[in-house]
Amino acid sequence: MQLSSSECITWFAVFLTVSFAIVTVNLLSIILFIKNRSLRTRAMYLVISLTIADMFVGGFSHFPLFRLLSLFSCDIVKMNLSQELNVIIDFLYMCFPLISLTNITAISLDRMHATIRPFRHRLVKKWVYGVTIAAVWVLTAMLIAAGLIIRRYKKWFKYGYYVWQSYCCLCLFVTCVSYSSIVVKFLCGAHPQHHGAANRQRKLTVTLFIMTIVSLLTWLPYAVFIFLIFQPSIRKFLSLQEEIRLEFSLTILFLMNSLVNPIVYTIRMPEFRKALLVLFKRQRRQNAPDIPLHAL
Repeated sequence: MQLSSSECITWFAVFLTVSFAIVTVNLLSIILFIKNRSLRTRAMYLVISLTIADMFVGGFSHFPLFRLLSLFSCDIVKMNLSQELNVIIDFLYMCFPLISLTNITAISLDRMHATIRPFRHRLVKKWVYGVTIAAVWVLTAMLIAAGLIIRRYKKWFKYGYYVWQSYCCLCLFVTCVSYSSIVVKFLCGAHPQHHGAANRQRKLTVTLFIMTIVSLLTWLPYAVFIFLIFQPSIRKFLSLQEEIRLEFSLTILFLMNSLVNPIVYTIRMPEFRKALLVLFKRQRRQNAPDIPLHAL
């Protein structure tokens, strides 16, 4: 056993708490998007897709932890899974975080288009967003499947991870370039009139920029770790116990990306915050005890 039983239980508790929080917060956000038509604007379609992906990230994030603890660490977990079920778990665990990252990249491209070509952006049809969202989910799932196929061959095992990490780096690079273009436009471009629509678009762009910065800070350490862990010169400095602890810690940080996005919405978007308050007030009224007439 590489970790003590008490440490295993601690990791269980932390992962399950984070998973529950991710699912709960994103599910609440989805309910708000469904109940409030004002939140379902074209600019928010990709954000809604991101929220759904983040909810699934929380739903499947703890399964690989159970398997790792079973294989390498703890006697309190015993999982004898077939090879096919292991592949399915890997697919679900890796697919939704990459879909989330791809959504963030699509959002950054959409914001760049809205900033640099605002008039053309207003003419974009709703079906374009539908096709974009479908492409994000389908193409990302195909990439994950390709990586899993490559990983089946032992001598190519690490290259499956390199495919995914290269794609992550590409997404992060495109996102950085997109927001850099937005910053240059704000600083060097002609300043439009500050009417209501322009101010709302600018505030939304800043909100999504903050969300992207948070994603970069939570994604990069995990991506760098996965790349370095396959380098023999790096791995020899870590014991298996230290490697497990480091991987679990960076995984928690990586999962926090799916938790903080709705928090950013609440802080930065008045419409979202107002809808959240209305939902809680309505729920409180429904749960309030009825007062009998004779007591009045």
